[in-house]
Amino acid sequence: MSIKRWKTLYDDSAAGTGDWIALDVRYDDGSEARSIIVSMAAGDTVTLQGIVKDVKGIDKSFLDDLTAADITTLAEYTQDERDLLVGPWTYIRVVKAGTAGAARVQGFV
Repeated sequence: MSIKRWKTLYDDSAAGTGDWIALDVRYDDGSEARSIIVSMAAGDTVTLQGIVKDVKGIDKSFLDDLTAADITTLAEYTQDERDLLVGPWTYIRVVKAGTAGAARVQGFV
């Protein structure tokens, strides 16, 4: 079982890309579910992305060199949603498109 903490992954009204958030997967076999809550304005799109990288002992500078092939789209939301994130993701981030209003993504990660 990995350690999960309540965290805000994204909270902004502007379109943009959130920071990569490290997930504790040391004791996770990839089947544990992580609760995600998305609150957003109609007309916007929120995308949750993830990567799987063995990053033990590596500084985070490798995140700047990721290619599109390294990044997986986990989910895309166009309305308020509660969802479960399942998988061996080592980092996740949120990408918001549109400026209709504020979007907040939170979860136990």
